Amino acid sequence: MTSVFGCAALGGLYRPVTREDAHAALRAAWDLGVRSFDTAPHYGVGQSEEYLGEFLRDRPRDSFTVSTKVGRLLVADTAVVDGTDGFFGTPARSRVLDYSTDGVRRSVEESLGRLGLDRVDVVFVHDPEDHMAQALGEAAPALAEMRDAGRITGFGVGTNDTEVAERFVRETLQ
Repeated sequence: MTSVFGCAALGGLYRPVTREDAHAALRAAWDLGVRSFDTAPHYGVGQSEEYLGEFLRDRPRDSFTVSTKVGRLLVADTAVVDGTDGFFGTPARSRVLDYSTDGVRRSVEESLGRLGLDRVDVVFVHDPEDHMAQALGEAAPALAEMRDAGRITGFGVGTNDTEVAERFVRETLQ
């Protein structure tokens, strides 16, 4: 059985988290044999990806897998309120929903930069419930193109809605 370390808490979900505490949690998981990590730009407006990338930087790339998500681009925002979307102690950035082809490509590239990686293994379209036409018409084809070009290994959907998940799978199987 494979265990996956969900990295939302590294982004300050419900309470701030320091770099040191984030790295300690990742180190404990690594020491227990966890080699698969799930993150997203949404988690702490990029903080989760940054902390995870710092931790993984000195480890052989083929020794772990990383999944991240698309659907939210990050922009600098000095007026952002601490605790927005339940994340505390995060960088001064805001999220902008974007499931467009260009937005998906930009999101993956920016995630790679925050993670310090040359590739991610899986990319999920994050919370597309109210944006299914664009998620299916633009995000999924852009991710399929990246998969076919070898930039990512695979893609899927990250949702809490079973009907959305079923529809996404039905309409994107290729």
